[in-house]
Amino acid sequence: MKLVVAAGSALVLGIIGLSVASASAGTRPPATEHFEAMSTNPVSAVATLIARGPLTIGGTVNLESGRAVLPGGKLTLVHDQLHSTSTFSTRTCLATVTSSGTYRITGGTGRYRHVRGHGDYRLTAYAIVARADGKCGTSVPYAQETLLTASGPIRQ
Repeated sequence: MKLVVAAGSALVLGIIGLSVASASAGTRPPATEHFEAMSTNPVSAVATLIARGPLTIGGTVNLESGRAVLPGGKLTLVHDQLHSTSTFSTRTCLATVTSSGTYRITGGTGRYRHVRGHGDYRLTAYAIVARADGKCGTSVPYAQETLLTASGPIRQ
C-alpha cells in the first residue's frame, strides 16, 4: 500500500513539474482580452481604448484603420463586419448605427510585436444633428457617442 501511495505521489509531483516547466517555457494557453473603446468626438475616428486581461493597458485606437497606440508599441486589428444596421429619425434627428463581427490582431510593434488574437466585436454609435427650419440638418453632429466592445483569446 505504501508503494502505491509513494508511486502515486511521485506521479502527481511529476505531472506538476511538467506543468510548471511547460508554463515557464512559454506554452501558456491563451487568455481572454476584453477591449472597450469610446469616443464622443464627431470629427475624429480616434477613440480612447482600455484593454482588460493579460494586457490591461490604456491607449487610443483609430476606429477606421484599427491601429491601436499603446505605451511601448502599437497593435493592428482588422475586422470582418458580419451584421450592420442604421436608422435615422427625422422627428428627433437621431442617427443610430450598430455593427458586429469578428476581429483579428494581425501585428504589433515594441512590447506587442508577438501579440496575436481574435474574437468578436460589437459597435454602437449615436449621433444627433441640429434642426434648422423644422428639418434635420446635414452638418456634423453636435452630439455623438461611439462604443466598441470586443473580446477573445490572446497570446503574447
